Amino acid sequence: WRILGVFPTDDGTGKIENRIKLIKNQSIENHAWDALSAAYNYSIYDNLLLNVKNMSKVEYLNKDNNYKLIMTAGEASGMEGSNNWVRPATLNTELNTTYLNSLDSTSKSMIGNTKYYLGGKNVTYNNGYIDTPLQFYSYERKTQNTTSNEFYYGTNPNSWVGKLGLMYLSDYGYASSNCENKRIYNSNSSSNDIRACNGTNWLYNIKKDEWLLPQFASSRNNAFVVYSVGRVDYNDVYDYQFGVRPVLYLISSAQITGGNGTSSSPYTLGL
Repeated sequence: WRILGVFPTDDGTGKIENRIKLIKNQSIENHAWDALSAAYNYSIYDNLLLNVKNMSKVEYLNKDNNYKLIMTAGEASGMEGSNNWVRPATLNTELNTTYLNSLDSTSKSMIGNTKYYLGGKNVTYNNGYIDTPLQFYSYERKTQNTTSNEFYYGTNPNSWVGKLGLMYLSDYGYASSNCENKRIYNSNSSSNDIRACNGTNWLYNIKKDEWLLPQFASSRNNAFVVYSVGRVDYNDVYDYQFGVRPVLYLISSAQITGGNGTSSSPYTLGL
């Protein structure tokens, strides 16, 4: 694990404390951000179709009265995944069940509930995307849309409280000095976007396509990705499996108990 920083952090109840934010130093596996799955709380937005593609979902839902099902006619695109992390997205479920349960009890006891901000953007295009990590820091924390689908798709929630999430786009941009004002992607020149910082960005270490938390706001089907070359773009949440690095916030009572923070003597943590 690596330390992203110490941040004033809301535990979901409104209590704010300075807490250490960590990110896994390796990708745990490739996953879809939101694969097609039966384990959703389906709503009118899901637009289920009774065909071979989704019969298993309908059967599952009929067996479990905890799920409410609204059936509407629609196109096959209605079966695609959603960038609503709270829904929950399948990657949210994977991180906060399977992966979280794989950790030892001491590690789990040091992970606190955290309010994760879910804002994104319908990015501005001009030979690539001119938005910067500095701008995304504010986009991610917008409490509501100021215009239709500007920061959130439809009625997507603006925050989620839980244990494990993903890196913000702003986290990635701020990991290299003087690159927070670079474009996230310039289609004409890699020297004019955050790829220029690959050599100094310590988060550019797995060098593979990797999911980020922010949503692409004008489509329910897209979330942002750091690509293996270092630029940031968006892609379908359901069609592609990309790298995943879990992010967490330690509880405020967790302390550094040893080590000096180098690769040969990493910090150890305890309560």
